[in-house]
This record gives sequence, structure tokens and C-alpha cells, in this order.
Amino acid sequence: MSCRIRERIGPILIFILDETRGSHKASYIYTMWRRVTAVLLLVLSLSTLNWAIDGTFQGRVIDPPLGQPLVQGWIFVQGRHHMLRRVEISHAKVVFSESVPIIEHRKCGIECITAGQEIRVTAEQDGSGEWRAKRVEILKLTSRRI
Repeated sequence: MSCRIRERIGPILIFILDETRGSHKASYIYTMWRRVTAVLLLVLSLSTLNWAIDGTFQGRVIDPPLGQPLVQGWIFVQGRHHMLRRVEISHAKVVFSESVPIIEHRKCGIECITAGQEIRVTAEQDGSGEWRAKRVEILKLTSRRI
């Protein structure tokens, strides 16, 4: 039986490994393989640019700057060094931090977010650079408006 296998596989191996006969074909296949690999790597690297990564930042909710209209579902968060971010919160989950007294906890949505509060936002940036909040944590309540 091993003799039959050798008789059948032997010519196939000689055909595959014969460098003088198939060198042009092997070169063509190698070139095509490199092109396909390059295209796949390019597509993969470009698709990773579109993956959104969540960012977390905190700051104080402020009224819109002069000249900016107040839009329902959007807030302005001023962080350290007066960095200002505009954040869409209409689809965000609003929770209270452990630092807020339990007596002040209540179930609420975006209507609980008011100017003067200290908040932590977990959001992702869309293609146009706008922040879309997934979670808003109220760190400190305040009755004073800024």
C-alpha cells in the first residue's frame, strides 16, 4: 500500500517542487498574495479608526456660553483648566454617586442635570467630534446656578 501512495504522490510532489517549471507561476502567486495581504491590512487598519472608545471626564455643568442656544438634551461641562465640552445626554443613564446623601437620591433622567452640579460623564465621541453620553454620574448637588 505504501508503494501505491508513493507512486501517486511522487509525481505530484515533483510537479509542485520543480523550480524550473513553475517559477513564473510561483512568482505570480506570491505577488498576488502580497497584494491581497496589503489590501486586507489596509481595510483592517481603516476600520479600527471607526471604533468608538469611551472616554470619562468630570466637571461642572454650566449654562451655555454667550451666543450658544440652549438645546434640549445637550449640556456644557467645564472641566479643569476651563476646558469646555458639549455633551448630548438625552440617551444617557443618570445615576447618583455615593458621595451624594442617600436621602437626595431619586430616580430621574436628564431633567435632574442642572447648572452648578459636579458630574462625571462616560461618553463616546462621534465622527463629528461631539460627545454622546452613555452614563452621567452626579457627584455633587448644588442649588446655586453658575
